[in-house]
Amino acid sequence: MKAKIQLLTSVVFSILLTSCGNRETNNQDNTGTHESGLINDFIIMAYSGPPLEEVTLERYQEVADAGIEYLVPGNGSFNLEQNLKAMDLAQQVGIRIIPVEMRLLPFDWNQDVSIDTAVIKQIARDYKDHPAFGGYFVKDEPDISMYPALKQVADIFHSVDPKNESLNCLFPNYGTLTQFGVEDYGEYITSFIDIVKPGLLAYDSYVLKHDTTLYDDWYSNLSLVRKETQKAGIPYLVFIQSHGVEEGLRLPDRAEILWQANTVLSYGARGVGWLSYWTPEAGLGVPHAEGVPPLIEHYYNGPIDIDGKRTETYDFVREANLYLKRAGKGLLGWDNTDVARYENGKMVGEGSSPVVSPDGEEADIIIGTYRKEGKTRLVISNAGCDKPTSFALHYASGYEPMEVFASIEADPTGQNESLLRWTVRAGGSVIIELKEDQ
Repeated sequence: MKAKIQLLTSVVFSILLTSCGNRETNNQDNTGTHESGLINDFIIMAYSGPPLEEVTLERYQEVADAGIEYLVPGNGSFNLEQNLKAMDLAQQVGIRIIPVEMRLLPFDWNQDVSIDTAVIKQIARDYKDHPAFGGYFVKDEPDISMYPALKQVADIFHSVDPKNESLNCLFPNYGTLTQFGVEDYGEYITSFIDIVKPGLLAYDSYVLKHDTTLYDDWYSNLSLVRKETQKAGIPYLVFIQSHGVEEGLRLPDRAEILWQANTVLSYGARGVGWLSYWTPEAGLGVPHAEGVPPLIEHYYNGPIDIDGKRTETYDFVREANLYLKRAGKGLLGWDNTDVARYENGKMVGEGSSPVVSPDGEEADIIIGTYRKEGKTRLVISNAGCDKPTSFALHYASGYEPMEVFASIEADPTGQNESLLRWTVRAGGSVIIELKEDQ
């Protein structure tokens, strides 16, 4: 399902990265080759900023206060003048902008349009030196036939601006053959990596449906993308939901907001993107290709509603973002070496947890193992978003818990409240640092 928006929302998400350009291999070390934080930082992003009449310093301070560090404005801001105004304000409040550019739009909506090298180079010149510039948008949810063109556009951007990257945001695994352009989703992902050679891979996943939560799709998507990006030596991020869509997606509550952010962290993602920040009006966006009927979706109760008022969701997203600033950024430079999912105390599917194993029939958790320079941290998240989970932890020989690096909605329980037994409420997570016997 394309739960995002085929309006400008789609256009937006691809914008966020920094240019991979002329990389010869995927496995090279990207650190130091790009100045943009999109490659080297933990990314906290949101789509859909204040509409044109609300593009003010006060409103942009409100964005920053929500813990958002990268904003894709959209929502009426589509040309150079509008985007530069947003960047000037963003610079004052300490965030970055990934602009939606109408000059790239013909490429976005029609895969047969010729690529105008001069236009793409001019876009790079217009934005690349602004201190609040965050990256280039190319394409949201492309099918596999567009991959060679995406690589060509990224290379043109890179020829003018080697510091910043073009981003393409891929479909989730519950899409269709028509959307992928290929039968196998794994091939859809690996072909993108092989052909486009991105510096960062992003994909959408909106699994909080009105009547169900697509747990299997959520976790299998994370597992596959994690595996393939690790092979390629690149980070990945996931766009997750922060508003409702009538007759499609339910409005996430606090636990569901935290669950999305924390399980993504357990699986080693390098960031999140929220859809959306300011709730867009239905149908607000860019013209659709001739002969293609528009996809109109009706959104409600994002962090800022259509009328510009804060909702409960603003507080939930802000809380998650502030936690990620501590937890996600605290794992930069650490390798996510293993991950395992447990249901009722038993491991589900492929995975591994070599340092610790859970015990207890209520153990519905994800254990992500991170390592750095002989140190180990465990990111243990509730695998569900609707109930608490309790469990004991058994550490492998040579390891013992040293301290809690970060936690939210998680408490040690049992005798002396040691770090051996835990209750993690719905959406919660705890990061435990271990001591290794030398």
